[in-house]
Amino acid sequence: EILERFIAKYANLFTWIPPRAGAIAAIRFLGPLSSAELGTELAEEGIGIKPAYCFADTIMEDYFRVGFGEEKMPAALEALEVFVEKRKDSWRNKTGPEK
Repeated sequence: EILERFIAKYANLFTWIPPRAGAIAAIRFLGPLSSAELGTELAEEGIGIKPAYCFADTIMEDYFRVGFGEEKMPAALEALEVFVEKRKDSWRNKTGPEK
């Protein structure tokens, strides 16, 4: 539910594939960075994500994974929201990765 609210709030920047079973969701950043670039910027802020291509084929290259079972998830989403709020205006007129 907390992740659903985050995705709904930032629907212009993120889309996702909810888990069908288990506790892992795939999230795609629609902004001007690849998932690897986003991961690098987030790491600089102390937020760790794993691009989904680390776990799957290239179909998932623009996605990163989020585990629902993580105790740290609410705090991580809060930190991600702070990060997004700082940068969303600069992303507004840019486009995401080429497809």
